[in-house]
Amino acid sequence: MWLKYLLLLLMTPAISYAGYCQREQSKQTGTANKTTSAAPEEDDYDVLSLKFDIALSNTSTAVSGNVITTGKVVAASMSTYAFELNSVITIDSIRFNNQIVTGVTTTGNVRKVSLPSSITNGSTFTAQVYYHGQPPAGNGQFFTAGLNPVLLNGNYNIMYSLSDKDLASDWWPAKQNIQDKIDSVTMWVTVDDSLTVGSNGLLKNVRILPVNKKRYEWHTSYPIDYYLVSVAVAPYNEYSYYMHYTDGSGDSMLVQNFYYNKPGILTAREKAAFDSTGLIIDHFSNLFGRYPFDKEKYGHCMSPLSGGMEHQTMTTMGTVGFSDEALIAHELGHQWWGDNVTYGSWRDIWLSEGFASYCEQLFVEHFRGEAAFLAYRKNVFGYIIGQTTGSVYVDDTTNVNRIFSQNLTYYKGASVVHMLRYLAPSDSIFFRAMKRYQSTYGGSHAFTDDLKNIAEQEYGSSLDSFFSQWVYGQGLPTYSAKWYQQGSDVVIRLSQNTSAPSSVPCFWMPVQIKLKSALGDKVITLYNNANSQTFVTSFDSVMTGMEIDPYDNILNRTTSIVQDASILGIANAQLDQIQVYPNPAQESWQVTNLPQNADCLVTDATGKSIWHSIANFKISIPAAQLAQGVYFLKIKTNEGAVKCMQLVR
Repeated sequence: MWLKYLLLLLMTPAISYAGYCQREQSKQTGTANKTTSAAPEEDDYDVLSLKFDIALSNTSTAVSGNVITTGKVVAASMSTYAFELNSVITIDSIRFNNQIVTGVTTTGNVRKVSLPSSITNGSTFTAQVYYHGQPPAGNGQFFTAGLNPVLLNGNYNIMYSLSDKDLASDWWPAKQNIQDKIDSVTMWVTVDDSLTVGSNGLLKNVRILPVNKKRYEWHTSYPIDYYLVSVAVAPYNEYSYYMHYTDGSGDSMLVQNFYYNKPGILTAREKAAFDSTGLIIDHFSNLFGRYPFDKEKYGHCMSPLSGGMEHQTMTTMGTVGFSDEALIAHELGHQWWGDNVTYGSWRDIWLSEGFASYCEQLFVEHFRGEAAFLAYRKNVFGYIIGQTTGSVYVDDTTNVNRIFSQNLTYYKGASVVHMLRYLAPSDSIFFRAMKRYQSTYGGSHAFTDDLKNIAEQEYGSSLDSFFSQWVYGQGLPTYSAKWYQQGSDVVIRLSQNTSAPSSVPCFWMPVQIKLKSALGDKVITLYNNANSQTFVTSFDSVMTGMEIDPYDNILNRTTSIVQDASILGIANAQLDQIQVYPNPAQESWQVTNLPQNADCLVTDATGKSIWHSIANFKISIPAAQLAQGVYFLKIKTNEGAVKCMQLVR
């Protein structure tokens, strides 16, 4: 989501680009992170809409006005209205269902007011809170405060919100629960008439008010999480245009950008990056499904932020990001991954940051080519290769630095996404699964297992081992190998150890192997699910060497690869490496680690032949049309060795 960029200058022919993201490290290390509402009474209602009517400036955090929350009671009854608002802010009055209520209690930032009478399940209500105050100011970076007034060189003032992860209450009366999305938000902000306000959704009106004031009236009709509600106030200039979708619909959408009203800001480089945004929106729409908020807009508000914050429909972007298409791609990717589908708990935040980080790679792949894509991925792998422990799934939600771990949440998260793509039967199936995830959970939230279930259904195979090892488990594998060639037969002994064996003793992965020769190379795939395995394959050319995972599809280290004649004596062990999964099966059995030209015969319990094929390394045996029961697979090698296995439908 919200990230800080470390510029890694990667050079490929005629290409230079900024590298991977790292999240701004919090000044609040150890701050407890809520996985539920701050007060149990907040869970008594669901937020339906917000109507802001507040006054702000670009020089301080002073805020005044009112916010109307429309909610629906989801408990059996509700007798107390609870919300969060920074304790330094003064509540002037509260109207509940248009009646003044009194007796507000304050515990920390939690405010509670007893209702004159309980309201029942299913009832809707309005709570209008009038307030004013000057909450503590942030320093312009993540996790310091909800409002951030910053003075730039040249006496240029800007003030912008950063509510993530629980700082919305610094500037408005909020329910800060990521599972309760707000159905719609109207944002009216009154400012001096020299200023501009950027926010979510569409700008419906700019109303001229007395005493040199203006009121900017924004509205979004899409569900939005509390931490994505945003404002940015500055003397902005605007550069906007309409992008056009290439899906044959003929549709277009507003791309709206606010940048500093200072000389030399909108250079040709920045303008080119602005213009590229529409192209990236179209590309990601082809990959994940139409941009989720296409009836409104996408855009940016310039800020001194060290990175970008993916405020829904309008990212708050640091100045570096305006000339860095990879960062633009990251924050834009969040509109699907984090904004449209929000993670259901802070433990699952890789569903946002990992995918948005991988969107950088998808941008590079499409717009800069395969070589640049590989270089970018290798660079990401290089950053985390030394991370020997720790899981993508957050194990400590009390520490903001762990939640937004650069290595685990961003880098390893993106690497897991790529490996999930690598495991897919095809690229089209991978992206079909991603589209289905978006369409299924769009406008709501999802958990890691929700993504897993959809991927399994689309892939037609179990992903239990992959998610258990790569998402919930720790560490990464280190591969080594011995090989020897005799005639056209090549024997490979592949070995693996892991950096956190108590968590994952062995990563089960299909590993690509490049067999090298002076006349050309050959790439084969070996399904590795043991710490030491022997495989036999064929190669007509004289081998000069071997490479493990030549295209960096697996997060791993590789150590020694040596030629060794002694492994010839264990070649007959190849039948012991054959694996069948899933078993029982619904649609098909996948059989891996088959020797060359393996004769595969399936019979029923009576010995009747059901299916037959000659296969190399891997084969899929159809099961969907078979009756439930037990079947038998007989595998015979060219040398006459036979292995029998039981199949369950």
